Amino acid sequence: LYGDAALPGRGTGFRLHPIDWQASEGKNAQITVTVEFELTTFRLVSGIKTKSSYRYRIIRSTLEDVDDQFSRRRHSTVRLFQLTETGASPIHEPGAFINDELPPELRGVFFTDGDRALSFIEATRHTKRQRVQRAIHSLLGLEVISDAIKHVQKSSSEVNRKSKKLGGDSELKAIVTILEEIENKKETLMDKLEEVKQQFETFDDQCELIDRKISAALEKGDKEKLNRDLHRVRGEIKRLSGLRDEAEKDHSKLFRSRSIAASLLTPVLSSAFDQLDELHDQGKIPNITIPLLLDRLQAKVCICGETLKLGELDDEKRRTHIQKLIADSQRSSEIQGIITDLYYDTKTLLADHVSGESTWFRESKAIIERRDYLQKQRDEKGRELRNLETQLDSLPDTDVKGLRETLRKSREQRDRFLRQESAIKTQLESLNREQKNLESKRDSMLRQKRMGERILAERDVTGDILDVLRSSYRQITHVELQKVSDKMNSIFLEMIGSDPEQRAIIRRAEISREFDIIVHGPENRRLDPDRDLNGASRRALTLAFILALTKVSEVEAPNVIDTPLGMTSGFVKRSILRTAVRESKQLILFLTHDEIHGCEDIIDEVAGNVYTLTNPAHYPIMLINNPGVIERKVLRCDCDHKSTCHLCQRRLNSEIEL
Repeated sequence: LYGDAALPGRGTGFRLHPIDWQASEGKNAQITVTVEFELTTFRLVSGIKTKSSYRYRIIRSTLEDVDDQFSRRRHSTVRLFQLTETGASPIHEPGAFINDELPPELRGVFFTDGDRALSFIEATRHTKRQRVQRAIHSLLGLEVISDAIKHVQKSSSEVNRKSKKLGGDSELKAIVTILEEIENKKETLMDKLEEVKQQFETFDDQCELIDRKISAALEKGDKEKLNRDLHRVRGEIKRLSGLRDEAEKDHSKLFRSRSIAASLLTPVLSSAFDQLDELHDQGKIPNITIPLLLDRLQAKVCICGETLKLGELDDEKRRTHIQKLIADSQRSSEIQGIITDLYYDTKTLLADHVSGESTWFRESKAIIERRDYLQKQRDEKGRELRNLETQLDSLPDTDVKGLRETLRKSREQRDRFLRQESAIKTQLESLNREQKNLESKRDSMLRQKRMGERILAERDVTGDILDVLRSSYRQITHVELQKVSDKMNSIFLEMIGSDPEQRAIIRRAEISREFDIIVHGPENRRLDPDRDLNGASRRALTLAFILALTKVSEVEAPNVIDTPLGMTSGFVKRSILRTAVRESKQLILFLTHDEIHGCEDIIDEVAGNVYTLTNPAHYPIMLINNPGVIERKVLRCDCDHKSTCHLCQRRLNSEIEL
């Protein structure tokens, strides 16, 4: 029907010839497709609705040049024939006929790939919005009204051109000239505004896409943050290892300290100290006699009060006696000094014991606790390090830092176009005000001229028509769009078996004024169809939109859907099938065996014709019998979903009986 325009990328690089085309078959592959179809039209003639049906055959052919690496397709030729009882009559300009009867804009609605149809809800916001908007505009006839509005706007500019032809007024001509310039400027600015809006939406979508990539990467872990955490944990491990090593050294030093000696000698020293304490009580230690006697000799006064002067006989006797005591004391002072030191040292050592616990035990306990705590902390950091390394190893190779930089630049570009949009709108508002003032002056001058009233009357007529068209456009857009939205919601909820009154997760689906398909959950929270809906719900939502659109538009055409029930099962699969049958005027489904399974009774009930399509290349792995066909083709038999024949009988498992 549509040629390369219907292929991905408009056919660029898209191969049509069989992938296993043999060189012996030639370097050119002749490709021809023939489709026969019937169109039924209804027209009102004198108030009576008449029906007419016509059958057509379209043949499109092309030639592909084939080599080992690349293929190039030549321009296709298309021929269209109307089939009558007398034969086939050619129709000239088949492209125009197809565009009128089967507009290319609708191919995504009436010819649906069940997988690719998800593009209405699985793409960037701008892309999804454009696809939904194009489909709605095409089916509701809004493109026709848009073209009519543009045509009438051009007609209204005739007022200025006719005003110029009225002679004798230079001021009027100057005003008309300025109005023409304003109109041209507005047209240029409107085109630029549309371009800027598209650029803004492109970068806005790009920002959204990059932000999703960043979020997806961060769901598993921020590589940049993990690297920072890894560096931090390694530093902490190094610090804790150093502190633990210092604690071990301090523990080792305890075994060379005075306190351990005191702890070990305490039982012996306690007994010795009792004896030393008795000597101290007796005044035998410490030995203070010699310093005291020397002090008395120097003061020349004895302890008893007698004088010890030199030269006096009695004093000399006393001095000689004291000197003798000093000499005797000096002979025993060495032993007394040792005992004195032992007394005081023992007293100090024993004083270190508090409640029966020595200083060494207290110090040892504190150091061991500190060392064990540091070891525990170090082990925890080691586990944290291993966990971070595991997370890093499992992360995809996503440059989050680079994505953030790209996101920053994209936002700058987006904001730049947003500023341009605001500036253009400001210019347009200024031009509109100036245009309104000048038109008021122009109209006033025209009323004073003989032909002016006629020109103004034409202006009023075009203005009225323009208002009617714009009102119709708004009415269809808002009212009909709401109808499509409501119908889509009811079909969608029915397909997935969701009842908002029964606390269902999915409460409502709608199409916004901006042509966004939106799904709401509990508390009117918005759900992202790309991420928050499962595969079955996404497929049901897409089919619900397509069926609602065709229903509201009242366009009667076949809905050809490939794999409509993929990713579905059970209730949802059966519900989608029943709803699609009910809402479609003519439903043509391409179903796999798995899609058919569980829906046999529905097919029995509603199907008009059932055929089986078989790929002969599946023999002998999947097909039991040799189809006897070597050509690359699809074979059709009249078997239904419950019967098989020699051609289509398939194996149930991968074991081949020899």
